[in-house]
Amino acid sequence: MTLLSGASVASAFFNQDMELFIDHRVEWERYFRYRYPDGADGGDVETYKMVLRTIGEICEDIEAGSKEHWHEEVELVGGKVVLPAHIAEGYRKLAGAGLVCLTIDPKYGGQGLPVLLNSGYLEMVARASASLMTIVGLQGGVAHDIQKYGSDEIRDRYLPRFASGELQGAMDLTEPQAGSDLGAIRTKATLEGDRWIVEGEKIFITNGGAPIHLVLARDAETYDQSKGTTNGLSLILCPTELPDGRANGIRVTRTEKKLGIHGSPTCVVELDRAEGDLLGVRGQGFRAMLDLMNGARLGVAAQAIGIAEAAYQQARGYAADRVQFGAPILEQPLVKAMLALMVGGIQSARALLYRTCALMDLTEAIRGYLETERAAKDAERQSLVEEVERNTQLVRFMTPLCKYYATEISNQVTRTGIQLHGGLGYMAETPAGHYHSDSIITTIYEGTSEIQASFALKEMSKGALFATLEQLRGELEPLRGRFPDLAAMVVQGIDWINQSLPALMGDPRYALLHAKRICDMVIDVVIGAELLQQASVSADENDLAGAFIRRQMLVVEMNAKRISSADVSILANIDKILGIVP
Repeated sequence: MTLLSGASVASAFFNQDMELFIDHRVEWERYFRYRYPDGADGGDVETYKMVLRTIGEICEDIEAGSKEHWHEEVELVGGKVVLPAHIAEGYRKLAGAGLVCLTIDPKYGGQGLPVLLNSGYLEMVARASASLMTIVGLQGGVAHDIQKYGSDEIRDRYLPRFASGELQGAMDLTEPQAGSDLGAIRTKATLEGDRWIVEGEKIFITNGGAPIHLVLARDAETYDQSKGTTNGLSLILCPTELPDGRANGIRVTRTEKKLGIHGSPTCVVELDRAEGDLLGVRGQGFRAMLDLMNGARLGVAAQAIGIAEAAYQQARGYAADRVQFGAPILEQPLVKAMLALMVGGIQSARALLYRTCALMDLTEAIRGYLETERAAKDAERQSLVEEVERNTQLVRFMTPLCKYYATEISNQVTRTGIQLHGGLGYMAETPAGHYHSDSIITTIYEGTSEIQASFALKEMSKGALFATLEQLRGELEPLRGRFPDLAAMVVQGIDWINQSLPALMGDPRYALLHAKRICDMVIDVVIGAELLQQASVSADENDLAGAFIRRQMLVVEMNAKRISSADVSILANIDKILGIVP
């Protein structure tokens, strides 16, 4: 398969990349052994693929009704959030097929599917409608936090209705003065008897018209002492309708107008003595919030890939149909190169995301197994404990990298789609522009690209980088026989990273200045190794792996040399350019 023809990967929503990874790059035998240690019937790979094919067919149907309605906005009518008809209908189709909250435990009506499959699911929904995916993707995260941190009563009350699609949720974090800095949260939670009372205002709340709100609020008892920190924050589940049928003190006062994802509600929410139930431990809501945010970051990465895939399919179809100078523009070398780079970016981002999700799934399966009586007698228990600790560190490191890379790639791919359409791409009614408008938000919400890079840098300082590079060396060694030149290039890329690290150790500001650069280097070597692994099981991936490694290892070398210069004067130069007086 050549780079260009392979990328066409037909227009099928459940595509060859997904199937190849599922078939060859997941340790299913270990996953099933630890996930279902008692031999319980937990499904099989063919069933998983059948589910994804079904999702793909539904998403094709949703896409057909979404493109022409992209401009339709959410409305606030009589205090109620009203979705565009095509968004509400798309959600009904997925819920009617039992395809919402896929990772929730089957005992609550969920599918109990691995995160890897959920990422494929979210990618397909995003390809059909980025707005719909924003709503759908949030539900699994909200339900997961309820499942993990709620009491048995709360789980039984809400989770079956989430799994059926009857209920939807929102996560209420952001405030006017507290965006990325959650330590600045002022919304207050007061315990009165056995009920929590929440007061405050939240902004930019995705799906803010939902009947269930998970609100991050500062405990009134330690309010003054905990200001400016994430200590003392509690996660409170506040329904718009209380169990006794009374309306709760939750009100949407405004829906925002945005550049893209018009069908996804973004709301201002006021909480006026709203009653709720505590999730998890009092004062430790930030920890529960991190669970949801980390899952959401992988979800946004999947969303970005889905948008990019849609933009690519649109651009390739246009290039094949658009005739100039007597031939389709697809025959122009520069156009082919543009499309090939779109494909390479999409497949690389997908490889990074799927690799991370598969590691997360296996780790969680082992973690669950270690809590069983059977594991207590397992001779390999200690090695499994160490594996979980090591993998957990790697997942924490790779999660922000997935979000950073996939969303930046999506912006590049969708921008290229506009360019390929020429003047038509700039017209307001053209899908090429719509995809780019939808894509832009992915680099912003759930933490900007810059914040993702700084998070990854923090994890590097804890040893995650060395663990990652060591793992990659081990993976590459068996591949040297089949891919001697390409494997050597990736190993050299690892060496370039190691050589650049001393320059980052002296000045934290210098390290932060180069945070995105070092993240790019790590991402490139991880993807290079992963693509070689895929090429080892499918010759169709050889061209992609070769093109990526030959191009990106040169970029790794360049970035390493820039970092290694240790030229801290650039910090002072930036201040001068900006007119900032030290």
